[in-house]
Amino acid sequence: QFKVLAIILLLASIMSSCSTEQKDISTEFKLQIEKYVEFWNTGQFDGINDILCEDFELRMTPQFESEKGIDAFMENVINWRKAYPDFHIKMDEIFYSNNAAAARWTITATNTGSGSHPPTGKRIEVPGISIVHFADGKIKDEWIASNNYYWLKQLGFTLVSPSFEGE
Repeated sequence: QFKVLAIILLLASIMSSCSTEQKDISTEFKLQIEKYVEFWNTGQFDGINDILCEDFELRMTPQFESEKGIDAFMENVINWRKAYPDFHIKMDEIFYSNNAAAARWTITATNTGSGSHPPTGKRIEVPGISIVHFADGKIKDEWIASNNYYWLKQLGFTLVSPSFEGE
């Protein structure tokens, strides 16, 4: 009985030490993600150098062309917030891995400011997903995918088919 009890205590001790050594990835990156979303939602960039890597890259649909650097990121957010002053991202769901996070989110905003087109005054609600990579405890990049057609349709834009010869 003593040997069985000793083995049980030894196993319990090993399991306890293994579980305490395993770090919770979601806690490690949760604060960075929250602050990052706050940059988008407020246009305020206090502490940005503590959150984003110096060579941060932002990639968005449709072509995922890289916009590099913290300054490019801030300019991008400022431009979106100029066209949509009430721009707001709500995080619907987020999953973490060793060096990345995948998120499902919803953007709500009203197009009342100047941007790539004249303001429509219309409100949009668009879902999307992001993949965020981390390096050295900071956000390295974000890949953003959403339905641009759905966004533009809510603003009142329509898709016109091309004319073909012979019609």
